[in-house]
Amino acid sequence: MVVFIGLYFWRDPGAQTVDKWTPAEFEQRMKSNDVTSAVITPEEDGTLTIEGEYKLNEEEAKKADANGSGSSGKFTTRVLESEQLKDELRQINAKVQQRDTWFSSLLTMVLPVLIIGIIIYIIFSRQLKSANRSAMQFGKSRARMIMPDDLKVKFSDVAGADEAKEEIQEIVEFLRDPIKFKLLGGKIPRGCLLVGPPGTGKTLLAKAVACEAKVPFFSISGSDFVEMFVGVGASRVRDMFEQARRNTPCLIFIDEIDAVGRSRFSGMGGGHDEREQTLNAMLVEMDGLEHRSDVIVLAATNRPDVLDPALLRPGRFDRQVVLDLPDIKGRRQILNVHAKNIRLSDKVDLDVVAQGTPGFSGADLANLCNEAALLAARYNRDCVTQEDLEEARDKVCFGRERRSRKISERERKLTAYHESGHALVGLHCEHADPLHKVTIIPRGQSYLGATFSMPKEDVYTKSKLELLDQMAMTLGGRAAEEIIFGDITTGAGQDIEVVSRLARMMVCAYGMNEKIGPIKYGDFRSHVHIRFDAPPVHESSEETAREIDVEVKKLIDEAHARAVQILTDNRDELEKMAQALLERETLTAAEVDVLLGRCNAGSGDDAESDSAAENSAAESDAAAAPVAENCSDNAAGGKDQE
Repeated sequence: MVVFIGLYFWRDPGAQTVDKWTPAEFEQRMKSNDVTSAVITPEEDGTLTIEGEYKLNEEEAKKADANGSGSSGKFTTRVLESEQLKDELRQINAKVQQRDTWFSSLLTMVLPVLIIGIIIYIIFSRQLKSANRSAMQFGKSRARMIMPDDLKVKFSDVAGADEAKEEIQEIVEFLRDPIKFKLLGGKIPRGCLLVGPPGTGKTLLAKAVACEAKVPFFSISGSDFVEMFVGVGASRVRDMFEQARRNTPCLIFIDEIDAVGRSRFSGMGGGHDEREQTLNAMLVEMDGLEHRSDVIVLAATNRPDVLDPALLRPGRFDRQVVLDLPDIKGRRQILNVHAKNIRLSDKVDLDVVAQGTPGFSGADLANLCNEAALLAARYNRDCVTQEDLEEARDKVCFGRERRSRKISERERKLTAYHESGHALVGLHCEHADPLHKVTIIPRGQSYLGATFSMPKEDVYTKSKLELLDQMAMTLGGRAAEEIIFGDITTGAGQDIEVVSRLARMMVCAYGMNEKIGPIKYGDFRSHVHIRFDAPPVHESSEETAREIDVEVKKLIDEAHARAVQILTDNRDELEKMAQALLERETLTAAEVDVLLGRCNAGSGDDAESDSAAENSAAESDAAAAPVAENCSDNAAGGKDQE
């Protein structure tokens, strides 16, 4: 609009000026035939306003040429109306036009502005109507209703969670035949909370329940309830349950319920009025004054510790179904499910893959199978081999091999002795996990090499002797550097971190120190529970803390001395293994046994271990904790990048 107004009132500063003539000057110019054109406008007082063009005389033409104005000029004059004047003007074809009134002038100025204003009003009114409609939709539930025919997930597709399926089977039977339970006076749980780490199949199990029960399935995320407008979350909760009551029997699934169900009495994430209103509405809908029948709520979370106690009481979420990381049997079942979608070689042994993937969730195993298929396609193979599965596992855990990384001969030699130190100390420790393979091929961003050990079965607890052997094996790389090179490097940085944490947990958490005794000191909670600006927790006096530090250092010193002693007594084996690594880059457990002449030794070289080594199975389970953890801790002393 501003641009239009500017154009409307714009005048060319270089435009030709208009001469104002007196009636005498006009009459003289008419007699000289200088007037070439004229426009006559009658006025109300009987006079005529004449505007037009005239020919310049010689003197005027010279001035015009100097100014670049052209050979003609413009004039305006006001004269009395007469018949003689009309005849003279008629000879030069003068035009007569009506005089604009004040209304027409005003209309000429206002009309464009008025038209633009109407256009702007229409645009803004449409936007306001759209905004009002959107505002009305804020309170509507965002839950997606999925009919049973659209769900293709069966209980047979959920593998590795037998106990969870047994617990949740009752919900399926109730939805199929609620009369059987009502005749006996039994009440099905109104809510069921699925608890477990990420990737264990909580959402998949909820879909399987709805599919098996053949009832509508309402799916929504906890984050979909909370908006910037106060009261929207509570309105969506009420609308969601209202939709569910119109489609009973049905199932409501709330994924990541901790986004809206956090405790109202906790300082961690509390104090949010909108979230509290949403939670209160959910509490009322699940077990309020209004009786709700045939609507069962399933919710999933991996943070049950932060949920409000009122949400977990009987009458709301009566039952908690735990989906933990699968054991070796569960991993084998999960691999069977995902192996149906890829073409496997006849020589692939999924039992070995399951044995070598402790701490893997169902999602991790699905990703492993997919990566193996991609690797096989990259190398133009007809099917997925055992080597593809092993390489895919290592890639998922530690990153892709980086053979193109340029490493000096000195660092390559140092890495070979470092990894040989880990492997050799582990071979001479009775309670250490059996060796799987050792490599000096760089992986990811920080590994220049790694030593992998693989337990024969899933391990949930570790003895003191096992932890001491693990500490000695972890420090074997640093000990080899000291013995061979007489110097130490930054390559053992991660090893020292693992050993320090393990030794402190043995003293402060596991009660494995005679002097300190079975007393817990310190806070070993996960970092997700602790604010970054929270003050440190002191649960012991300064004297006790000093004793703890002394005992921790004593454990580490003893483990280091033990590793040095083992490598000193078996230096010839250390040299053999390091030279073989420099030549081959990777050694399996079977190749190490042949190299060191340990084929008939009884240190874990049974048929199962040989089969695992020959088929290139998987690395060890997490050694820094008493339970099987994720594979990111499975590298037994991998050498860090300097």
